[in-house]
Amino acid sequence: MEPWQRAFLHPCVAHRGWSGGAPENTMAAFRLAISEPAVHWLELDVHLSKDDVPVVIHDSTLNRTTNDKGRVRDRTARELSRVDAGSWFHPVYAGEPVPVLEQVLALAAGRCRLNIELKEDGPDKDRLARNVTQLIRRYCLERDVVITSFDPALIAAAKKHLPVVETGLIVDKRSARLMDKLRSLGASNLSIEYRSVNASLLKEAEAAGIRIMAWTVNDRRDLSRLVAMPQPFQICTNYPDRWLAAVQEGAGSRA
Repeated sequence: MEPWQRAFLHPCVAHRGWSGGAPENTMAAFRLAISEPAVHWLELDVHLSKDDVPVVIHDSTLNRTTNDKGRVRDRTARELSRVDAGSWFHPVYAGEPVPVLEQVLALAAGRCRLNIELKEDGPDKDRLARNVTQLIRRYCLERDVVITSFDPALIAAAKKHLPVVETGLIVDKRSARLMDKLRSLGASNLSIEYRSVNASLLKEAEAAGIRIMAWTVNDRRDLSRLVAMPQPFQICTNYPDRWLAAVQEGAGSRA
């Protein structure tokens, strides 16, 4: 199989942007990812700010990835724009802020597709889904976005507010009647921990019309093994360069 065929079969999804090369979920990481022509997907995480603006950050608190502490939900989007979300990764990224979702939509429009994970610990699930889908509609990206979540309620809310958008459930591992659960949610995508991806799952998903994304694959040997598989699925990674190397090398041509 040629490298371009492997890249087509197993598209790279840049996890929180190119988060192995820049601070996760920042504009720097997203710009770095789309600078690689072979990367056609970005994955990102969204919470609501205090003033109900969708903001891009993985955790519900600022503690791990910024120079501040406290809950994201307790800060306005303007306040979050003043937080340093880059220094923890490397001094060159000092001052990199927590972006709002609208910035990422504007960057990606016409250049890259998005996998937007909805994350909400509080009671505002419907509000989060509504505000995110409103932005997607405003940027006319309904066909260029997949909305995903571990929480089925958030998937249902997204479908309610924007029926045409693709949705997906995120799971750690395969469970009984998983495809039936996806159908009941109206979801067409499954994001699953990469160690659960095998020929049996892929066959079941294909029969059900479900697209698979394997997360989060960073080890070079795992990437080589997965890109050698003949079935189509996405590969989510912090290191698009390692994915590209695996695609180009074609190591382990049989799975």
